[in-house]
Amino acid sequence: MTDSWIHELKTAVARLPTVAASPELLKRIHERLAANEHLILPLADPPPASARWRVAAAAVLVLAASGGLWFAWPTATLTAGDIQGELTFAPATPRAGATVQVTYRAPTTLGGRDRLVLRARYRTPRDEAYQWNTRQTIAAELKPERGGLFRASVRLPDSVVYGAFAVEDSDGRIVDSNGRRLWELLVHDSEGRPTFDALKQRENDLMGRNWEQGYETARQVAALYPDRVASWSDLLFYEKLVLGESHLDSTLAAHKGRLKAFHDRLAPRASLTGDDLGWMLWYARSVGDSTLERYWRDRLEREAPASPLAVQERAIAIGSRAWQDKDSVRALADLDRLWDEAGPAHGNLVNVGWSMAQRVGDSTGLVRWADHYLVMNPRDSSWIATVFTRHPALREEGMQRLRRQLQDLQTLNGSRRALERTVDEQRTVDAGSARQILVALGDALVASGRTTAGLDTLRFAVREGWDVSLFRRVAEIERSSGDTAGALRLLALVAADPATEELTGVPVDSAKWARLVQEGRSEMRRRLLDMAVRRGVPPAVRLEAAGGSTARFDSLTRDRVTFVAFWSRHCGPSLEELPALERLITRLRQQGVAIVTITDERVSDDLQRFLADQKLTFPVYADAWREASRAFNQWGTPSYFVLDADGLVRFEYRELNHIPAEVAVLQ
Repeated sequence: MTDSWIHELKTAVARLPTVAASPELLKRIHERLAANEHLILPLADPPPASARWRVAAAAVLVLAASGGLWFAWPTATLTAGDIQGELTFAPATPRAGATVQVTYRAPTTLGGRDRLVLRARYRTPRDEAYQWNTRQTIAAELKPERGGLFRASVRLPDSVVYGAFAVEDSDGRIVDSNGRRLWELLVHDSEGRPTFDALKQRENDLMGRNWEQGYETARQVAALYPDRVASWSDLLFYEKLVLGESHLDSTLAAHKGRLKAFHDRLAPRASLTGDDLGWMLWYARSVGDSTLERYWRDRLEREAPASPLAVQERAIAIGSRAWQDKDSVRALADLDRLWDEAGPAHGNLVNVGWSMAQRVGDSTGLVRWADHYLVMNPRDSSWIATVFTRHPALREEGMQRLRRQLQDLQTLNGSRRALERTVDEQRTVDAGSARQILVALGDALVASGRTTAGLDTLRFAVREGWDVSLFRRVAEIERSSGDTAGALRLLALVAADPATEELTGVPVDSAKWARLVQEGRSEMRRRLLDMAVRRGVPPAVRLEAAGGSTARFDSLTRDRVTFVAFWSRHCGPSLEELPALERLITRLRQQGVAIVTITDERVSDDLQRFLADQKLTFPVYADAWREASRAFNQWGTPSYFVLDADGLVRFEYRELNHIPAEVAVLQ
């Protein structure tokens, strides 16, 4: 991502007004276009007749499933991780609302400053998993003292139970995030124990950030609070996620015994809280005891029908029924009634309701559930706005919202910037988000018949990033509008990508075309390397090969560009992609690329028969100890990675059709 592109983006977005353009302005715009000066036309669309709706936001998991992940977490580079000082708190075990003295011993890169900034992400007992809806704030300014020390005093807000911290210079260009682990502070009780809520919020903050530390925290919760069902239910969740099957086989028996003990103690009680009922249901389901699961589900629905888990169960049941009877209209009406009963405090209800509203496609329902979604997930309004643009009745409203999102992205938002990111890293993330919005806005303008305005918007969007399907789409619009030269430049980018199977386009002189394609390859290399990461993998990662033997990951990848694929035959998307994965691996082998495919089960005779039946020839290794998942911070399938010859991860979590180009720029 170049600074000039970001500057041009700001300039172009600033040209987008919110009122109709005057005839004089339109004349100047047409004159500039005639002179081949391309810009985003600063034309506002007519305001919709309906009232201004609040934008609801789709959750990140929903975005990922829908292909609209706007604010994707950027992978760490080595720039900030190598900067590491020492941060300490006194007291280290504070009570709620306490004042804490902070001491920071700065490394050379941050020493000698007149001040440093302590940034924090605070959590209350009500905050949810991951960092999607939490905000970062400036906790204090660190003042210098002798010996390279900096100090500050911080009073914890009364409601805060957990805080994560990083230190940076005053410009946010150098960040010490404790090697990306951050520094942490947990509220303690009168006995000196971290409170249950503090530990649970630590788990929530570590989700997606460090699953292994999350597992260790779950173990600590179970040790300190063994009488809580939630402690053991969460521990089983982490054991399934982080540990291998061999460990799970032995621990499941203990969980079954513990579940029965909880049942014997709690079942006789006539009155239990919704949380107690919900956790018993969840624990029974996780253990796999269908009899106890049914007992606690019945009690939950009868005694606490408005509790979060009860509402989730009812919403999922409505969604499941709709998949069977294909009656989305009835399901949406049932979800509306459930919302009226339960209110806005149930995230899974809005997940199902928003999904169902999209299936029905009624604009009134879309707006209603978009509003509901905003209550739970305020950050993802770009995705909601994009969905609006796909419905003619809501297109103008969607475009207005997209323009507002573009305007918002022009101001660096400190609360949006993750603690681990520098200001420059955040600008890169924001620029990528802006590109996605420009694509959605350009598509909407074309769909509404404003082809010239849409084309100018899309032209700007394709100047950075690498999206072959987008290049094709914009090239077709270019060609249909008469700009053959512009279409050819984009088609040359398509042809430069090794994944391109065929290219049909405009007849052109072969020498000129060859030159354009060569320029396209150089452009592909520049753009992809601008997007690449640089992250190491622990050298001693173990995998289990066929027959139960152990293989070290680094022995399989040494000194070669390597393609790594995590997949599972129990995962629908993985199964769908297996034929394409086989074709890609065959091709990469011919190019000398090392191949490591990793599955979530042992390499049994049954798995070998499955591979043979599917005509899959690639070698398969089992993540028997979950060491590979932890090393790659990967917890879902399918997931793909490309490593360079030095063993560093350079591309990750990408689609299969991106892999050939990523390999090409590393070889």
